[in-house]
Amino acid sequence: MKKENIISLKKEYIEHIGSVLNYSPNTINSYGRDLEFFIKFCNKIKINSISILDEKIIRDFVSHLHRNGISPKSIKRNLSSLRGFFNFLLRKKLIYKNFAENIKSPKAEKHLPEVLQHKDIDLLASKSHKKEGTYKNQDLLIRDLAIFELFYSSGLRLSELSDVQFSNINFSDAIIRIIGKGKKTRLIPLGSKAIEAIKAWIEIRKKFDTKNSEHIFIGTNGKKLSTRSIQLRMNLLAKASGIEQNLYPHKLRHTVATHLLESSGNIRAVQEFLGHENISTTQIYTHLDNQYLMTVYDKVHPRSKKTNKEE
Repeated sequence: MKKENIISLKKEYIEHIGSVLNYSPNTINSYGRDLEFFIKFCNKIKINSISILDEKIIRDFVSHLHRNGISPKSIKRNLSSLRGFFNFLLRKKLIYKNFAENIKSPKAEKHLPEVLQHKDIDLLASKSHKKEGTYKNQDLLIRDLAIFELFYSSGLRLSELSDVQFSNINFSDAIIRIIGKGKKTRLIPLGSKAIEAIKAWIEIRKKFDTKNSEHIFIGTNGKKLSTRSIQLRMNLLAKASGIEQNLYPHKLRHTVATHLLESSGNIRAVQEFLGHENISTTQIYTHLDNQYLMTVYDKVHPRSKKTNKEE
């Protein structure tokens, strides 16, 4: 291997991914920052030539990032940037192997998704007890309640709910047809509360339907509600209901899945309901369910340590 300066090679590589590979400015800046971290580490351990690099140094770099509180996700990105850089050096025959190829980043902690409690659902669904002044237009409250009820009834993704048209709903059979990820169609039961709320909105919707839209959920301008608008409306509904937490649509999806699993214990049915391709995606709700059961246990079981503290 030739004795080449790491800093000059990093500069050459950044120019290469910009002019030859046509990477976006954001990607180029990201790669540049990641490689700058690596160069600073190399300077710290007195390495300035690629001829001294090996897998151990890359492992030490990963450990250094981890010790300094860099998240597993960021470390993974750093390693990806290094692999690209080393592949570039390999093609130039300046190194004999990609030293980052077999290095793994630390595993990220799995954070369980947040869910709403049953009492929160009751507050959100109630037409009364909304904070005064939050909804100046009561017609929009009826619409937002219909959106909420559909989310909670059918566990739709945000984009799926935004795209719902009249042709998707069969009220007599209480079924909604959804075209989800990968253009896959699934038929989902529609609860009676959701049907009632949607029908109430459809009556009011007529006064806003200036564009003859096929989409059920429209704004006062007659246009289909965007996903961003739906997110904001759900937060407004939560605020009006006195719930002191953000109500993002995916939290409703998590909540539906968890409540279904609590009552049925049928993970395959929940997988089908949510439209998950792999059951491993659905399995996180078994952890949520266990966490919920343990919380209840700690509160009410006579043998629970948390209810039998010595006084």
